[in-house]
Amino acid sequence: MKRLSVCMIVKNEEELLSRCLDSVMRLADEIIIVDTGSTDRTKEIAGEYAAKLFDYTWCNDFAAARNESIRHASGKWILVLDADEYLAENEYDKWNEFLNNAQSMDYLAYTMSVINFTGDKKTQEEISTMPVTRLFPNFKGIYFERPIHEQLTRGQHGELYHKQIALNIYHTGYQTQRVTEKNKHERNMSIFNEMKKHDSMSDYDWYTIGNEYRNAGEVEEAIRCYEQAFKEKYSKLAWYPFCLVGLISLYSQESRWQRVEELTNNQLSEFSDYADYHTIKGIQYETMGWVDQAIACFIDAINVAEQRASNDQEIWLVEPAYSFEKPVLQLVELYFQLNDNQQAIYWLSKLLHKNNKNPQVLLKLVEWLCQNESPDSVIILLNKIYDVTDKSNCNLLFIVSLVLGQAELVKYYVKYIDSLDHLSLLDQIRFAVILDYKEEGLALSSSDQQLDVDDQLQLWVQTAVGAIRWNDYSGIIQIKDEFKTDEISKLTELIVSMITKEHLPDEQDLKSHSSSLFLVAKQLFLIKDFEKFDEFINFMRSSELVNQLANYFYKLNLTEMAMNYYSILLSEQQLDFTSLINLGRYHVNHHYYDEAVEFFSEAVKLEPTTKSLYYSLIRHAKNEQKAEYINKFIADFPDFVGITFVDDFLHQEKELILY
Repeated sequence: MKRLSVCMIVKNEEELLSRCLDSVMRLADEIIIVDTGSTDRTKEIAGEYAAKLFDYTWCNDFAAARNESIRHASGKWILVLDADEYLAENEYDKWNEFLNNAQSMDYLAYTMSVINFTGDKKTQEEISTMPVTRLFPNFKGIYFERPIHEQLTRGQHGELYHKQIALNIYHTGYQTQRVTEKNKHERNMSIFNEMKKHDSMSDYDWYTIGNEYRNAGEVEEAIRCYEQAFKEKYSKLAWYPFCLVGLISLYSQESRWQRVEELTNNQLSEFSDYADYHTIKGIQYETMGWVDQAIACFIDAINVAEQRASNDQEIWLVEPAYSFEKPVLQLVELYFQLNDNQQAIYWLSKLLHKNNKNPQVLLKLVEWLCQNESPDSVIILLNKIYDVTDKSNCNLLFIVSLVLGQAELVKYYVKYIDSLDHLSLLDQIRFAVILDYKEEGLALSSSDQQLDVDDQLQLWVQTAVGAIRWNDYSGIIQIKDEFKTDEISKLTELIVSMITKEHLPDEQDLKSHSSSLFLVAKQLFLIKDFEKFDEFINFMRSSELVNQLANYFYKLNLTEMAMNYYSILLSEQQLDFTSLINLGRYHVNHHYYDEAVEFFSEAVKLEPTTKSLYYSLIRHAKNEQKAEYINKFIADFPDFVGITFVDDFLHQEKELILY
């Protein structure tokens, strides 16, 4: 008997079908494809893999189509896949071990994790998981029911049990582009609407229709459906924690924090032996400004995940990121807020050791290190994390060094690069500017590439840095003429004015374009052309630009520079919201509580809805001010007073006033 039959239903899947079939060829004894009306090359591709192909007229019923596919299966085991799913080659041993050794029983099907890549770009995915039952024994009377989000059943032969196993299916079907191409939401909703007409919606169906609304961004409808699914308590069912965490996420998005706490404390707490619970709890504390409590929760999440891993248990409940990446990233931000840079860098390094291919984490770490350590020390640290004999590692380190304008690192890692021919125009200009190659840089100041608005601006910024460094604005003129955007045209006028000294810039133009001008100033600083940096700031100065620079220096632990800028802004009463918060945190961290309260109070005046500042305001205010801030918080945020830890805090602070 054949061992494994892979059964699929498809329609117009030429884009992804080959990837799916490639991933199962070494495991499957036969591939059965039911086609529901393809008009592209889907059938031709299926033929190239010797698949058994059957035509089927679509009747708006996924279960019927699935059953048609398994009807033709002759293997001992059936694995059901979609064309936008695939198996990982490095997990073949696990699949073979299961298929060779598991005993097929007529009452048991197997559940595994589908790992979903849901981001807008293939290189910038968001990752989530979902349990699905897709593997089951053939010839045991097991079949599908329900027209959408179909489920396996034994019908009248008794209950079908589901057992979780450590196998994975990978899925990209809900990436934004794919959803748009296939109109999945509209198709699925038409089936659900038909089911609702016949009053045949189960609690699981309400959960799945909630997923449809959530994917479509219809938050209130998603919440309504999830709550409908929650009428009964199904904590032992595989879909229950996903529905619960999804509901908590949506209520958090809507700032309905009392309901978030209720669900977390009453339902999610049942899963406190998973990292997800502690990470979600930490996010709630952080949102309300309870930094110490948030840090404790995030550390608990990491410890719980490590303990489960050491016991060879499933590490996360719903979200892989909740077990390490999310709590670590939150810890990094919180420790930076506390000016505990040593702890922040420690956790960033931990994150990079776990996944050294993450460019955003590498950028953040190297940017900070380059402003606080010598280039040699940074290189020594990076070489402990990366094998420089690996070309992909060297390319990554080289590009990050380019982006951060670090000439010493660029010179070091370029020695390990075979060729610079693969560099984009943007990176070629960066390379020329950083190493002060004027002739080469000016020759690169035009492009035939089709770039989006953000990439156009990045190209202009690097060219503008070269123009300022070399007192030659021909490159940015070429870019202005090529891209013809209002932003780039106005920015070019400002840079030309600076170089030619023909006239002073308009104050309103400086304010309107301060964010783009900040990018230029930042690059001049990073490449250590401090003379041109000072000249640029003096010419382009606005309170908006100075605030951005002060906050940037503060983030990099360049405290003296940041405070010099903050002093100027304070004397001119031009501190913005972020500057006020940074100064408030700085003074709290150094135990100057009266000054901290003044800065936080001014920040609240600028952004009255910032509830997270009230914890520090109330905690550190003198007694005569405490009552004022407590009353204001209660009046402005009545929905948050009912949160348990907020209510406890307010009662404690009120008692302090009395005594």
